[in-house]
Amino acid sequence: MAVKDLDKKLNKLAKPVSQQVLDDAQWRRENRIWLQKSFEISLSVLAAIMEKGWNQKQLAEAMGVSQQEVSRIVKGKENLTLQTITDLEQILKTKLIETSPVEVS
Repeated sequence: MAVKDLDKKLNKLAKPVSQQVLDDAQWRRENRIWLQKSFEISLSVLAAIMEKGWNQKQLAEAMGVSQQEVSRIVKGKENLTLQTITDLEQILKTKLIETSPVEVS
């Protein structure tokens, strides 16, 4: 089989990449730093849930949010507010982020 024929067959089989896929990849690249931190928090939340013997529904009830909201949190794709992180820390009795005190003069 000639290279030209093989090239035609490959091009016929290859699916074009949609603009949405490209946009999603660009968004992940631009937001990778907070996505990584969110992922790390999600692992800590999952560990704390397991340690308590809870499921996502029980955490959602304790937080007063929907189970879908908890699902987004544990997937590590939610841009969490400080309020949400604080609520999680209090409910799960665990530390999710550390801050250093700053002296103001």
